[in-house]
Amino acid sequence: MDEEKILNAEASHYLDEAAFASSLVSKKEREKGEVKDPSHMYPRSKGEADQMVALLKQAEAVADDAKEASFAERYATLRGIADWSLKRHKTWQWTLVVAALVGAAVLYLVQFKQQNDILQARADREQVAQWKIVRVGSIDFDVCPKEQASDDYAMRLASADRYKTYKLISLKGQALADSSQFAALRASYDSINAMDFKHIHEVALADLDAHVGSQESWGTLLYAYMVFLLVLIPIYIITGYPHGYTITRRKHRPGCLNIFRKVGIAVALFCLGASVASTLLPDYVVRNTSADGQTTEHKERKWFTAILLVVRLVLLIVGAVLLCLVASIVMTIESIGGLIDMFRKCK
Repeated sequence: MDEEKILNAEASHYLDEAAFASSLVSKKEREKGEVKDPSHMYPRSKGEADQMVALLKQAEAVADDAKEASFAERYATLRGIADWSLKRHKTWQWTLVVAALVGAAVLYLVQFKQQNDILQARADREQVAQWKIVRVGSIDFDVCPKEQASDDYAMRLASADRYKTYKLISLKGQALADSSQFAALRASYDSINAMDFKHIHEVALADLDAHVGSQESWGTLLYAYMVFLLVLIPIYIITGYPHGYTITRRKHRPGCLNIFRKVGIAVALFCLGASVASTLLPDYVVRNTSADGQTTEHKERKWFTAILLVVRLVLLIVGAVLLCLVASIVMTIESIGGLIDMFRKCK
């Protein structure tokens, strides 16, 4: 055995150099001449991987007995590391792609509804623009109601007088509810109360213009986010086949991302699952027995039914939003990293 080791001494020297080719090898390991952590032998760049391959070829070329057990085992280990580092590996996750598709579908539905809200906001603005000029009255603060009537909100756009009344009641309610802002709100009340048709019409148009702008901005944001997810999916998949040395270089980052992805998706799926499972809860059934012995049953809604519906809706929204956010954040980070690596290779 000693004689065999002497015969492969030069080849073993090249194997030692190959083992230290990676920049992950610590200074302490280099000083001791031994890589204790096998993961440190993995190259972090194409240059380091190519250097390892070149050293292995030199070791194989000068080896006196390439089949010698110790040499063959070390060579096979290092060759496996070099081959893995130079090959591409699939790193993209189906769960994230599906989550992004679900998020895009939810955004499409929300954005579709938002378009209806935008059309309604524009129709409301047009209704206000068509107001007929009429005399608008004033309401003394002391006699003004502090709460809106059941139809005040729905009818506020019917005329300048109804809109002025709606604004005055709202301001008085706010003033009485917040004593620290009473003076400012009372001043606003008096200002609105003194307005004639022209000025209250300008105020209403300004309010509706702001409302239309807000609805359109929200609709644009939803549409942009949906398109972003749809564009992100193919980029994420295309950049999801990095070389092994790239995976090694980014090994700490994917670790954090994997934890974020697993925890985020788990919480999202829990919320969605809990929302669906709540629909399976049995109804409260009341049995009544009549004098002749016949038993009848009927479902009775309890007070917690409304609360259950709210909780179900909240869980559904939270689950969908969280699923979409986790997918977009992880996929964006991975895609940016992949594009940077591709750009470096093209330089």
